[in-house]
Amino acid sequence: MVSFSGYSQTPDKDDGSTLMKRDFSFGLNFNANAGSTGWGLAFEYSVQKNYKYKNTFGFTCTNLRHPKEFKIYNSISNSRGYYFGKINSLVSFRPTYGGKLVIFKAKRENGIEISFKWSAGPSIALLKPVYLRIERFGTASNEKYDPTIHNIENITSRASWGKGLGEARFQFGAFTKIGFDFNFSTAKNKISGGEVGVMVDYFIGKPVIILYNNIGDKLFPSLYLQFNLGQKLY
Repeated sequence: MVSFSGYSQTPDKDDGSTLMKRDFSFGLNFNANAGSTGWGLAFEYSVQKNYKYKNTFGFTCTNLRHPKEFKIYNSISNSRGYYFGKINSLVSFRPTYGGKLVIFKAKRENGIEISFKWSAGPSIALLKPVYLRIERFGTASNEKYDPTIHNIENITSRASWGKGLGEARFQFGAFTKIGFDFNFSTAKNKISGGEVGVMVDYFIGKPVIILYNNIGDKLFPSLYLQFNLGQKLY
């Protein structure tokens, strides 16, 4: 009896080396929505499906901003800035599944590997009321931001982010992201580079209200830039 076996993940014939079958990376991302910027953290684990394509599994955590947000500061020199009219902050937690297709593979040192990436998954967001430091008659306290009674005369700075966490509620929706990944690492088993693209969160139920006197939104699109560091594994 004669049998034949094979494996589709063949080595790169140009360098004679073994194909890396797995990798992981950590990322720091920045997102922009009409000039308003947020930031977040990301983790991704990839498994080789064939020579050009990987399945990806990941998790991202990003704060989402309203395009009309802008920060102001009190005249006090050590004041922490706050966002005028912002009554709620929104942070999205996203487990994701996706793929990564190599468009241009680096075949020599100092080469750049370029890939197209996509991912999607649920968006589980935490909507938390904003608290500010309010000063009255020489006494400062943390109060939930109410633009009808709080103004630049009595607001000194923002409170710590954890204030109001017990009053937070969850918003549920979906997330998708597409972009291009650039790996500049000169080492075959390292990941060092970044990605750029577009990401979108959509929430079900009532519109998410971030700014005072705003009708709210369900759709949060943004451009993103992410810096990645990681390791490739056999």
